[in-house]
Amino acid sequence: MANEIQIDYTSRDFEALKNDLVNLIKVRTSVEWDTTDPSDLGVILVEAFAYMGDIMSYYIDRVMNETTVESAIQRSTLLNFASLYGYKPSGPTPATVNITFENLSSSPIDIPVGTQVIAPLSFGPYTEAHFETTAAAIQLASGQTITLAAKQGKTVNTDKPDLIDPTKNKPLPASLGTSTGTPNQEFLIVDSGIVDDSLTVYVGQGSAFAAWNYADSLISAGPTDLTFTTSQNENGSLTVMFGDGVNGAIPTAGQLISALYKTSIGEAGNVISNAITEVSFIPGNINPEALSYLSVTNSEKAYGGANADSITQLKNKIKAAIIARKRAVTLDDYAYLALQVPQTGKAKAVGGTYNSITLYLQPQNDGSATPGLVSGVATSSWTALSNKVSLYLADKIPVGSTVTIQPPAYASVYLSMSVTVKSSYRNNAIKLAIVKKLLNDGELFSFDQNSFGRTIPLSKVIATVASIEGVDTLTITKMNTDNGASAATISLSSGQVPYLLPENLVITATGGLS
Repeated sequence: MANEIQIDYTSRDFEALKNDLVNLIKVRTSVEWDTTDPSDLGVILVEAFAYMGDIMSYYIDRVMNETTVESAIQRSTLLNFASLYGYKPSGPTPATVNITFENLSSSPIDIPVGTQVIAPLSFGPYTEAHFETTAAAIQLASGQTITLAAKQGKTVNTDKPDLIDPTKNKPLPASLGTSTGTPNQEFLIVDSGIVDDSLTVYVGQGSAFAAWNYADSLISAGPTDLTFTTSQNENGSLTVMFGDGVNGAIPTAGQLISALYKTSIGEAGNVISNAITEVSFIPGNINPEALSYLSVTNSEKAYGGANADSITQLKNKIKAAIIARKRAVTLDDYAYLALQVPQTGKAKAVGGTYNSITLYLQPQNDGSATPGLVSGVATSSWTALSNKVSLYLADKIPVGSTVTIQPPAYASVYLSMSVTVKSSYRNNAIKLAIVKKLLNDGELFSFDQNSFGRTIPLSKVIATVASIEGVDTLTITKMNTDNGASAATISLSSGQVPYLLPENLVITATGGLS
């Protein structure tokens, strides 16, 4: 037993595993061995085993990390957690814009709901943004103009002439497949970025053709209920799921499964003013020349477009679903429940009494400084979200309680600093590094960090900037929300959310290279 050695099971990297193997071999063999010779066959074998052990340890750690919401990094894992705890992940939020149409023809023209226009894009992964009107104009006279509200998005098949009904000039539902008549059938919609609440699923053909009803879950559906549900996939596509004859009806064998829906590009749809230039589709109008009879533009930029849930948001909302369990008991429960509604970004509940609650609601990150507000006024998208949250809370709050939903009270932060740069670094490079360290996603003043009622210590800002390589000395000369001369810790009220605009971040850099 003298040659026995205790194995250190905390050794998980290459060097630690190699040292353990070398020590074990020396104890077991009692021979002199030069473990520094890379050409030695024994060294080669030990290093090969240590390398494999390092790889296996990494895989074991990764698998272990995916077993909890907090440590998981795979979107597919988090989507499975979301399904387990009843949270439906948010799809993209379509941007909103007002579009001005002018009739260039000599005859009146109808502009129905769903008239589609295009804004070319020259950056990012998208080449164009489609918008569809949400209001209509009847018999717009020759030479007249009208401004109509529209949302970013494109109805499926509107860009496929062979899938447009020739008599009604409306897109036909996209085919998803044919029912086999078996329980728990699933059909994939390959498009990504499907807008929440835009999906209509049809079963059958001819006289049997009918829309089935969407449900968040099939658990409460009866055996004859014409119901379906959906699950979001890792790549942003959706899977349509039908029942098993106990929870939800089974589509009859041989029946066609099809769907109509809209897709959105989220935040990329926040196009600049005058970006919209072309009419691409007029539902109901079978005259192809009609597209050229209308000129279009947008005098103001689009707003409110936001991407689907990020990894961070998925984690926060899944944890909220676990805690709240679809009932409001504590103040935090109200906020957790609000996060279960698609397109909700953040929520904060306050109340002086148990039966009168004020719920501050912020939508998803739309890339603006004040999501949900434009020029201090709540947007139509925020109002629609507020109504959805109110409806969702209706059967989950105590009897006799009232909930008043308010938009965030945004607080602009003013920050100025003087930085001495180390001699081997360029001043402009350090200034850019500071901007990124404060404003980039996940950083100190990013959307994810700017929570309701936040306290921002002066020391935290100093430590963040001082951690940048190349910064020698630092003095914060201004940090407040009133643009005064003070530099102090910022403490906000419960309904306030801070934000820092690039133009309100003033950096004076000296000492480095110009």
